[in-house]
Amino acid sequence: MVGATDTQTIQAVVAKFKGGDLAGAGKDCEDFFSAVTDPARQAPFRFWMGAIAQRSGALTAAVEQFEIALLANRHDPMWLLQTGLAHFQLKTLERAEYLYCEALRLQPVYPLAHYNLGVLLQEKRDWTAAKRAFEAAIAQQPQFAEAFVNLGNTLVEFADFEPAGECYRRALAINPRLANAHYGLGLHHVRGSQRALARESFATAVECDPAQLDAWLELAECHHLSGDDARAIACVDELLARDVNHEVARFKRAQFSGENPASVPPQLLARLYAAMASTFDEHLTERLGYRIPALLAGELQAWFHEFKLRTGRWPGVLDLGCGTGLFGQNVRAFASTLVGVDLSAAMLGKARARNIYDELIESELHAFLLRGNRKADLIAATDVLIYVGKLDALFVCISTHLNPAGIFAFSTESPGDLTEDFRLESTGRYSHHAKYIDRLAAANGLEVIKRIDTAIRNEMAVPLSGNVFIMRKN
Repeated sequence: MVGATDTQTIQAVVAKFKGGDLAGAGKDCEDFFSAVTDPARQAPFRFWMGAIAQRSGALTAAVEQFEIALLANRHDPMWLLQTGLAHFQLKTLERAEYLYCEALRLQPVYPLAHYNLGVLLQEKRDWTAAKRAFEAAIAQQPQFAEAFVNLGNTLVEFADFEPAGECYRRALAINPRLANAHYGLGLHHVRGSQRALARESFATAVECDPAQLDAWLELAECHHLSGDDARAIACVDELLARDVNHEVARFKRAQFSGENPASVPPQLLARLYAAMASTFDEHLTERLGYRIPALLAGELQAWFHEFKLRTGRWPGVLDLGCGTGLFGQNVRAFASTLVGVDLSAAMLGKARARNIYDELIESELHAFLLRGNRKADLIAATDVLIYVGKLDALFVCISTHLNPAGIFAFSTESPGDLTEDFRLESTGRYSHHAKYIDRLAAANGLEVIKRIDTAIRNEMAVPLSGNVFIMRKN
């Protein structure tokens, strides 16, 4: 390299980088730094050192090198974009967004920058701005298949399902082997209850990209719902071969094998409710006939007024697994404070839009209860215990967090053929025997003051038997 010009040297670095010789490219850069101390001349080599670190997964080092390069040259849109991407990977989103916007200010026709900005805005759940970004990318590059996929994903958040499906089809017309597009189309078919088409889409997704783990899960679920648990297990095993510690897959394998694990992993619930958030209220109340929040709030009306007469204030309410706020909206007028806890950011976003909660906390329930000692006069858990099989630890936490004479109100599913304490059903939800609930109440200083036998919801147009419990702390 002795005597080579800067341009020739950087060309050699780029050739080695593109050829996969990261060590060689990095050594050439280091050699250049040893020979040349001028920051302006070093800047291109700093940029490629950042690219080498980024490719190697050393994101902090990558950002450091990229930022040094930008100190000497802030006018290269590609440098700005790449630095923004490294910040995005490090989750320093505000800096990434600034750099993407700077790249677009300098070069407004830059489809990849619009696309990356859209992905970042999805992360921030700013769906309106994300939609604009993907539309801009497509307007500038009409054959941008990945932008169509992400536009489809964004439209799902607006419940614009048919246009979303069309986006996935447009992407596949451009690139028939794009696994994410097949996966998105599969979810579109699931929403339309077209299980055979969904199964075909998910199968094509994993054929195109066997590392598409979410598609393996959905394909397994399709086989399970069609009664073919052997194939469902085979799909989950394919996933576990690629990620042996995948908690959702391990749970699903237990479910499909007829086992009875203690609870649903939080990752599965977050995944489930992220997909359901946009249509949750309509689906649960209108299609499944779910009325438990209103029923429970009605049953508690007399207690609310009695509490106010006795104490001179309305009770403080803790809404566990608050979801979109279906229970909260029924009790807001009778609560001095209303705190909601849920592990799904998407569901909390819907609850926040109701503007009824004093505080909303994103957390798994056990983790929330174990890390604090805040007390409540009423703790509610509607349609929550169906995702926890063994309830012993939860009842201990509930009793600890209730004020004296406080109320714990919740619902359970309890089919007539249930004989064990709890059972994981084929739906992926748990049922609980009333006698098990009674034992837990007695063991934790809770008195069952009311139990209502009722239909919790409909499943395949058939009412599901269950119970609503109201307990008082002794």
